[in-house]
Amino acid sequence: MLPSMVAALACGAVGGLYLAAGVAKLRDPDDFLGTVAAYRLLPGGLLAPAAWGLAGLETVLGAMMLTGIAVRWAGLAAALLFGLFAAAMAINVLRGRVNLSCGCLPGLAGARLSWLSVVRTLALVPLALVPVAIGLPGSWLLRGQSLVAGACLLALALSLSHLLSSDGAGEERSA
Repeated sequence: MLPSMVAALACGAVGGLYLAAGVAKLRDPDDFLGTVAAYRLLPGGLLAPAAWGLAGLETVLGAMMLTGIAVRWAGLAAALLFGLFAAAMAINVLRGRVNLSCGCLPGLAGARLSWLSVVRTLALVPLALVPVAIGLPGSWLLRGQSLVAGACLLALALSLSHLLSSDGAGEERSA
């Protein structure tokens, strides 16, 4: 039972990440299209279809993982997509093009490419594969609780990351 709950936590975290990222990209397609173009990996004619396709795929994968629908297929696709994102980042880091947005999530627009961002993205591959290897709990109640808890863990991790990366620009200084 415990391994399947861990798988559901992972599924909730990855699903929450993809759903949030996909919806944000669909809400501001021009911004995401600019991010895809800035990576300089695709010919101009493929930029718009790739941007729409990635945003749609992220949204669908996130919804599948959060609802527990075909999580093994969704987890495998999510892992492959993380690998693709890491490869795109690595190519640009190798080219010295690090002043690009990672294109990850809203609120992380200031996040620039680095080897750390490549490693962080690659670290999500095994997380996405946990539900593929283990499966979700049989109980719908446990499954739902674990999926929600995973999404909450993701929100906490993103909040902590945002707090740690802030430079204190909005803080008052005492005289």
